[in-house]
Amino acid sequence: MNYSLAMDSPFNTALLSPEGRAVYRIDTYLSSFTTTVKKVAGGQSEVEIGRVVWQSGRPGTAVVHGHEIYVNKSSFFSSSRTFTALNGQSYKWTFHEGSALMASNDSRQAPVATYTPATRSNPGLLHVTPHGLTITGDVIMSFVCVEGERRHAVRKSLR
Repeated sequence: MNYSLAMDSPFNTALLSPEGRAVYRIDTYLSSFTTTVKKVAGGQSEVEIGRVVWQSGRPGTAVVHGHEIYVNKSSFFSSSRTFTALNGQSYKWTFHEGSALMASNDSRQAPVATYTPATRSNPGLLHVTPHGLTITGDVIMSFVCVEGERRHAVRKSLR
């Protein structure tokens, strides 16, 4: 399933279906340092699937369907991030020139999702593979964490 980002931001955007319909809405509230992800149900109603509480200098903690997931650095010098999804399996996000790949963190390394950043002519794209469809909430929440942290680090390095 492909979701395009309506705005080039993991903090405030909508994830759009290939038909252009908002499927998820992502909003960040600076007063509480919290990002909320809601699934847009039929029509206008929205159901919260999770939230990220941002903590200065530490990875964000995501709460998905009432369960906490921690997105951690794989190792001290690594840019990759690992977490355990609600299904009990470990996954890893790796990065290359702004793009990201989420795969199972085992010997199979089965691709679960990819993120392709926006260009002048194309919006950012989050692609969830068939392997990841059963954990779409975890995929989206972990994406918000890792891409949010990555962009914060880039902004910080430019200062």
